Amino acid sequence: MHPEFSRFCGLGPRAGAEMEPTSSSSRPSRLRCALAALAAAFLLSAAPGTAVAEDGQHTVYAGQTLGKIAKRYRITVDALREANGLKRGQRIHPGLVLVIPERGEPAARAKGRAAALRDERERSRGASAKERDAGARPPGKGSTKRDGAMPPNKRYAQRPKRPGWVRLVRGAERLDVQLLTPKGRLVPKALPKLSRLMRASPTASIPIDPRLATLIGMVSDHFGGRPLRVVSGYRPYSPTQYTPHSNHNHGRAVDFMVEGVPNTVVRDFCRGFRNAGVGYYPNSTFVHLDVRSDKVYWVDYSGPGEPPRYAGAKGSVAADEAARDVPVSAEEEVYGSGEPRATQSQPMNTTGTNSDTARSGSEKEKVLGSVSPTPAPETSPAKR
Repeated sequence: MHPEFSRFCGLGPRAGAEMEPTSSSSRPSRLRCALAALAAAFLLSAAPGTAVAEDGQHTVYAGQTLGKIAKRYRITVDALREANGLKRGQRIHPGLVLVIPERGEPAARAKGRAAALRDERERSRGASAKERDAGARPPGKGSTKRDGAMPPNKRYAQRPKRPGWVRLVRGAERLDVQLLTPKGRLVPKALPKLSRLMRASPTASIPIDPRLATLIGMVSDHFGGRPLRVVSGYRPYSPTQYTPHSNHNHGRAVDFMVEGVPNTVVRDFCRGFRNAGVGYYPNSTFVHLDVRSDKVYWVDYSGPGEPPRYAGAKGSVAADEAARDVPVSAEEEVYGSGEPRATQSQPMNTTGTNSDTARSGSEKEKVLGSVSPTPAPETSPAKR
C-alpha cells in the first residue's frame, strides 16, 4: 500500500511507537482506508488529465494546442493528428472540432468519424450560402413577397447588364454610349456624342460638363440601364428665363425622366448626390439635375408656360429654372402632343419620401384625376 494511504488510514508506524499485532480493533482503520482510496480515485478521474470527450469530439478554444488536448484525453499527439488528417506543423484555431480517438479504437475508424464530421460541416456551410444567396436575389415567380412591401427606391433599383452603358432618347434620336468604365470613371471620348444629343439646336451646342455626364451614367446604372428620356439639356441664355444663372446655359444641367420609374423615385436618388441641384416639378414631365458647388433641392408646382409656384420660401432662391423655361415642344417630343403628361399620374409628394409611389396608375387617377394638376401647398408663395 502507498505510504501516504497507510499514514492516512493510521496503518503506518508512528514515530516512537512499536508495531502492535493486528486485532479486531484495526477493522475501522481498514474501512477508513478503503473509503479514502475510493475518494482519491474519484478525484483523479475528475482531473483534467483524464477528461472524457463528449460524443467523441472536442471543440478547440483559444490558447489550446494539440499537445494540451492530447494530454487532456491521455492520447498521443500523433494519434490525434492522424485521426483528424492534420499535418505536422499545421496550426489549429478556436472553433475547430476535433475527433478524439477512443482507447483501442482502430485508426481507420477514427479517420472515418473525422471525415464524416468534415462532410457534415461542408454541407452545413453550403446550405447557409444558398440561403444567403436566396435572400440577396429579388423575388421571382411564385414568390409570396409583394412589391408593395419593398421601398420603391429599392424596387426600381437593378443591376445593369452592361455597367457604364447609357441609352439616351430625345425625340427621334437614340444614343447608346459607354459613359463610365467598370470602375465608374468617365469615358472622355463619349462626351462629344452626349453633347450633340443635348444640344439646343443643330447650330447651338456646347460641351456638356464632365461631372454631369458622370452623374447621368450613375443614374442609368442605378436603374438597371433603363432608357433615359432627355427633355432639355443645353439652352442658350434668354432674357425671358426665370433665373439669369441657370446651369442649362453652361451645359451643367439636364431635365430628364427614366422610363418605367416614377419621377419621385428618380428625384430621391438624385438628391443623394453631393454638390448637385435637384428640382422636382409635380405638374411637368421631368426631374431637373445640375452640378454646382453646393447641394440644393426645390419643388415647383407650376406647369409648362406658367409662372413658378415654389413649395417654400427658399425654393425661389435655390431653383435653377422654372417649369416655364422648358419649351412645351421639348416635352411633346417625349410624350407627344396628344398624350397626357406623366405628371398627372405622379404622386403629390414634396417631402422626399416614396410612400405615395407604390400606388398603381389606376389608383392615382382615382385620387388625383386624369387631367387635374397637383395643387401646391396653400402656404407656398407665388413667384414671378
